[in-house]
Amino acid sequence: EQTTFDLEVNPHSTEVQKCDLPTIFVTKNTGCRSICTVHFWQPKCCHGYHGRDCLVCPGGVGSPCSTHGKCDDGHLGNGTCTCDAGFRGVACEQCGDGFYGPTCKACNCSEHGSCDDGRRGTGSCFCEEGWSGERFVDMCHIWNGGCARGARCSQKGEKVSCTCPKGHHGDGFTCQPIDPCISGDNGGCHEHATCTMTAPGKKKCTCKDVYVGDGLTCEVKQLPVSRCLHDNGQCHQDAQCTDLHFEDATLGVFHLRSDRGQYKLNFTAAQQACTAEGGGLATYTQLSYAQQGGLNMCAAGWLDQARVAYPTTYSNPNCGFGHVGIVDYGVRKNLSETWDSFCYRMKDVKCECRLGFVGDGFSCTGNLLQVLRATPTFSNFLTQIRNYSETSESGKKFVKRLSNLTVQSTLFVPDNDGLPGNQTLSQRDIEFHLSEGQALSLSRLKNGSRIRTRVGSLTVLGVTDLLNPSSSRYINDRFVTSSDILASNGIIHVLQGPLKAPPPRQKVSMHVAHKAGMGVGVVLLIAVVVGAVFVGYHFYTHNTKPFQFHYFKEDEGEEEAPPSDCGRSICNPIYEAAPEPAESNTVTMLTD
Repeated sequence: EQTTFDLEVNPHSTEVQKCDLPTIFVTKNTGCRSICTVHFWQPKCCHGYHGRDCLVCPGGVGSPCSTHGKCDDGHLGNGTCTCDAGFRGVACEQCGDGFYGPTCKACNCSEHGSCDDGRRGTGSCFCEEGWSGERFVDMCHIWNGGCARGARCSQKGEKVSCTCPKGHHGDGFTCQPIDPCISGDNGGCHEHATCTMTAPGKKKCTCKDVYVGDGLTCEVKQLPVSRCLHDNGQCHQDAQCTDLHFEDATLGVFHLRSDRGQYKLNFTAAQQACTAEGGGLATYTQLSYAQQGGLNMCAAGWLDQARVAYPTTYSNPNCGFGHVGIVDYGVRKNLSETWDSFCYRMKDVKCECRLGFVGDGFSCTGNLLQVLRATPTFSNFLTQIRNYSETSESGKKFVKRLSNLTVQSTLFVPDNDGLPGNQTLSQRDIEFHLSEGQALSLSRLKNGSRIRTRVGSLTVLGVTDLLNPSSSRYINDRFVTSSDILASNGIIHVLQGPLKAPPPRQKVSMHVAHKAGMGVGVVLLIAVVVGAVFVGYHFYTHNTKPFQFHYFKEDEGEEEAPPSDCGRSICNPIYEAAPEPAESNTVTMLTD
């Protein structure tokens, strides 16, 4: 479109413009005024298209409104077809009442007959009971009896009566389309909806932008909120919460189809199918939220309250004439109709314990030290450990071992009943309660097995219990009252009382040990010398030739038999086992 503007020219301009007196040469400063034309381009839909997105009018591009009506097209149009007289339907594709044939020709039956109307009708008249004749020709067949276009004409005698068609009001000679939206109740639409007349006597209700619903019911549009924002989604405080429903773009709505194919579910079967999937039929509002999230289906399905609809997220001429939103078939009176279904299911909240914790997410457990801190009945033992860590370097290392996630350990803990607050454990006693690098459940504590600690070994004693044979265990002399308390770096068993570490083994002085060793060495040296003298003397007195054994002979006689205890081997007559040294009473033991 073009718009023409008149712009004043500076009288002192040196440029000569087109003058309003073209036949006279005009010089500058004569006061002439130039005419400037400015072109503005504005968006505009082509004929047969309507709306902001220029959607195709009903009936298609080649024949808007089936060429039997006028489409409200253009950029501001709503695509509604105003049908010619005798036609009706969304795309003016049907004949109105009293019209028949492909061109929707008006029937000319009298008031005592009914017409075979419709696009496939023949226009034949069927007489009422008591009347006969092929066709009652009256004034109505000439210019419709003077009735308005589309009005129904009837004649009784010489009197002609006119009745406005459905959706119109008037006396029949003059008929005006009824706009249901001009009524005081917003055409029956919700107060937060917009009412639009789609055809005479017909309307469409659309919720306003900040509302969602079917137009008859509108509620404030709410952004989906993650349940994890409230109380961590009921997950443990040390767990990571994920709202699977919140992260689902369609917010729990899904399309369901029968195994037998498309459109095979009646209303009852659709309800049962959704229930089998752990949900129920979706409401219109829930389907609207899913459509806004991106759900696009060109297949109608049952909704709650026996409604049938389907969502579209982009314009498609083959789906709802290009409508974007909810294509609504309304509430179905015949529940035996078969469609697909749209179901709704609230998805779960997933809870996962954070790194360094173990559990199912609804209950998370930290390391051994954190479990001690979180258990009130372990407070006395925890106090002993804290005192230990504050007074020695080994105590600090002990606490680090309780927190180390890379090493699995077994911790035996006396509860407060077995360890009064006024009882003090030694550092060795505290160390005696923690195993060296192995998490042992109660079932792995076999009778007679030993558990290594840094200050000694613990002995497991299993006692037969007819009621629960696997639960009776003693660690040294302490009964296991509770077991298998999990931690991220081990396991805890509760004892009847604290364990008592064995006393440290004494270190023998190196000076005393040196003297004792020298004494033993002198004794052994004397014994060796005496033995050597004895052997030399024995060898000298029993051998006549050097380097010959006693049982070898020089002459060729029978060989002398070896002693009976030698078997098949050759005995060495000079070997005698040295007497074992007396057992020393001195023992060298190392302690930590």
